[in-house]
Amino acid sequence: MSFHILSLSGGGYRGLFTVSILERLEQRVGRPIGECFDMIAGTSIGGIIAIGLGMGKTAKEIRETFESEGLKIFPYRAPPRTFVGECWAKYDMYSGGPKYDPAPLKATVDKVVGAKTLLGEAKNRLLVPAVNMTKGSVQMFKTPHHPNFVIDLVRNAAEVAMATSAAPFYFPLASMGDSFYVDGGLVANSPDICAVHEAINFCGQNGDDLRVLSIGTTTTGFSLPKSLGRSLSGKDWLTNERLISTIISSQQQMVDFMLRHQLGDRYLRIDAQPSADQAIDLGMDIATPDRRATLLGLAEGEYQKHAGSSFIAAVLAHRPPPIDFSSQLAAAKPRA
Repeated sequence: MSFHILSLSGGGYRGLFTVSILERLEQRVGRPIGECFDMIAGTSIGGIIAIGLGMGKTAKEIRETFESEGLKIFPYRAPPRTFVGECWAKYDMYSGGPKYDPAPLKATVDKVVGAKTLLGEAKNRLLVPAVNMTKGSVQMFKTPHHPNFVIDLVRNAAEVAMATSAAPFYFPLASMGDSFYVDGGLVANSPDICAVHEAINFCGQNGDDLRVLSIGTTTTGFSLPKSLGRSLSGKDWLTNERLISTIISSQQQMVDFMLRHQLGDRYLRIDAQPSADQAIDLGMDIATPDRRATLLGLAEGEYQKHAGSSFIAAVLAHRPPPIDFSSQLAAAKPRA
């Protein structure tokens, strides 16, 4: 029997592109899109979406939440127009701490995944990467889909979502238990290959039975103009999110190459390549109405490009066996 994986990349507010494509697929199939997959993996904003879908939220509900809360998470700051303003912006960038207050993000996460929901309450197998900065190690948060996975199931799902989305420069480190966490995009912004490894090694699946739908955040193929030269400063790398975009795009291209080779036509990556003007206009933390319209337009274009494929038809026809972690959850909860 085939085993279907949904893998969702990170990319800040550009995750609106991701969830909009999922909503279009959901409209077509007539049921929550999470019900079409055996496992959902997601990093950063993709991790928030993955957990939300795993808890039974529809893509439509998540998209509406992102649209209504976007400017609260990322309040718009007009570019400085004076020399003094530019100097202050540079000072703030290097010494002012994280760019955004995490409280609006946490409020949004609570709406998407539930403030008190536990990871073990998910209706799908979940895989959510983060980096544990206290231990200096990669952290893969998982539902208890293997007998040895007995820790993460009682973790607060909202805290896991905050851990995977604690993007450097933008938000403070996330705190959970005795550890601090940073955005999983530093290690696995496209968790596709992590999910394939998980399915084969911990879910008992044969590689030939896997089908992976991977959805990006319009960050594919990022490059730098040659006019910048070779000697980029720290400011140059941080301007227009060049460093972050390079990390994201490079990871995605590597994963895409490996899985196209490994899975062939059982792997589909959906992502958009914005035009040069659109790329300048978009950003990880820009949630203004005109940017939202651009992301939604790109999503509709990519949906139409792939909607008629046999791969999408197979994904939407798939009905995986129901998952229930309630017995593991009951055994793991401390008795009163």
